[in-house]
Amino acid sequence: MVGGHAQLVVHAIARHKLLFVLIWAGVVGMSLALVATLPKTYDVTTTIQVSPTQVISGLSGESQSAPGRGSSALGKYATETVLSRQNLVALVRQTDLMDKWPKIRAPLPKLKDAIWSRLFPPPTLEVQQEVFVGILGSRLWVDSNQTTVTIGIHFPDAQLALRLVEAAQENFLAARQVEEISTVSDGLAILEGWASQARETVDQSLKELEEVRRRRSAKLGRQPSLLVAPIPPRDSPGRRGSQLRLEVDNKERTLAVLIEARRRRVSELESRLEQERAVYSEVHPSVVATRESLEALQRHESPEIVALQKELAPLEQELQERGLLSDVPLRAQRDRRSAIDETDPEAFGLLEDRDPDINHAKTELRHAYARYNGLQDRIQAAGLKLDSARAAFKYRYVVIRPAQLPRGPVKPKTPLVAIASVLAGLFLAAFGVAFVELAPRTFVEDWQVEQALGVPLLGTLPRF
Repeated sequence: MVGGHAQLVVHAIARHKLLFVLIWAGVVGMSLALVATLPKTYDVTTTIQVSPTQVISGLSGESQSAPGRGSSALGKYATETVLSRQNLVALVRQTDLMDKWPKIRAPLPKLKDAIWSRLFPPPTLEVQQEVFVGILGSRLWVDSNQTTVTIGIHFPDAQLALRLVEAAQENFLAARQVEEISTVSDGLAILEGWASQARETVDQSLKELEEVRRRRSAKLGRQPSLLVAPIPPRDSPGRRGSQLRLEVDNKERTLAVLIEARRRRVSELESRLEQERAVYSEVHPSVVATRESLEALQRHESPEIVALQKELAPLEQELQERGLLSDVPLRAQRDRRSAIDETDPEAFGLLEDRDPDINHAKTELRHAYARYNGLQDRIQAAGLKLDSARAAFKYRYVVIRPAQLPRGPVKPKTPLVAIASVLAGLFLAAFGVAFVELAPRTFVEDWQVEQALGVPLLGTLPRF
């Protein structure tokens, strides 16, 4: 039976060659046409290596362990940063996704969009932005282990996928740099605020000591000289002014770091573009992708930079209204005094230290000076730690596998679809011609006669 049916199929193909070829070509052509009209998916990834230690942290007297996170915490932080709504909105704006989306659509989705636009009114810009934020949120992904963070995307356009991954990588590094440096900057700002209060305490203690000596001199009928020079005040801005200057100084430090990182990224893209132009033509996909990334980076500011500039504007305006803008940014000023115990024996006599009020005032002044000097030491250590954190960031976060233009789509795979369509076309064509032979319910093979009648076949007359 199996041999007989196989023989029928072979003879049917020989008798209906044109039909067999037409069915096979139709199946293959429809498969390839469907592949051409359906949307493709490209996969682009980048990997960032995170060092568990901070190379230059020993300069500030700190331990060599980095202030970073564990693998699970780092992965959670990376996922929350890359997939946060703020970052997704920034990616939509940085890559002009809303304007370029209609140009990269496949034919079938374009047809669906055209029909949809005829049936329903166009959505507002806010609704469109939310739609694209949802698209990016579903296509972007983040993976991490103990030492690496990988950012990837599945997207229907190769060049746009490359730009999205590069922008996501830059935003992640910028956010990580802001967090690590702003932590030290915030601590430095707090120390400067406490140092300002400690300086006021020293000035107050000096005034109390002078007042006690003045009262003692009045009792003795003598005129005292100025024995302890107070710390010269830079200004009298009040508590709000000091807080404003500290806050502006902190934000300006962070803004300077972000601007430097952005300038370095622009320089890297310019160097890469020059190298690619020396090898490829201007229309090569790598050159086009690098040039578009450079233009997008030069045209759009980082969302962290824009946010800091917006935060700085009202603070600087308030400082300008208070007349303190010229003193921004602040610099830690160290002004030690060692003249606490200076005395004038001719003016006060050798028995001044026996006065309990003067002894108490001197003790308070010593404590105030010790606290002020200790805070100044900590400010210097924090400043050194801040500088070392800035310098060590480029060693702690290294892009070991940059995003590259994909060679082809990951879905659908055209070679596999072509092979499958060829095999399916052969099977369907063979089945089709066999069905044509069997549909009229006539005998076309000798074994059909024997099977239907149950008698052996004696012979076959040739067709006249």
